[in-house]
Amino acid sequence: MEIKSENTVKNRVIKINRNLIVGLIILIVNFYWIWDNIYLLYLYEYSDFLFFMMYPYWLLILNSIFGLIGVFIGIKVLRKSIKIKPGILIDLFVLLTGSFLKMLLP
Repeated sequence: MEIKSENTVKNRVIKINRNLIVGLIILIVNFYWIWDNIYLLYLYEYSDFLFFMMYPYWLLILNSIFGLIGVFIGIKVLRKSIKIKPGILIDLFVLLTGSFLKMLLP
């Protein structure tokens, strides 16, 4: 006869939702991506810094839109509307496209 104890290791471990962790990481990365591009646009327009190289405004706005797309993907992953692997792949594709455009068009 087996006695079931309520204090087993499985019961004590807090079950961490993978979608929550991955969704929050996607959100943090994309919010940083948005902030970085908008802040650079702000510095171009309203500061007295002399930049050696400036990105076009449309590229910074496009990268901010890519960040918004990533935020929506992160929310979808959090709500389990999209599975983790496709969410990460779509987000990586969007961010790498923005990075590639920044490298090509300085």
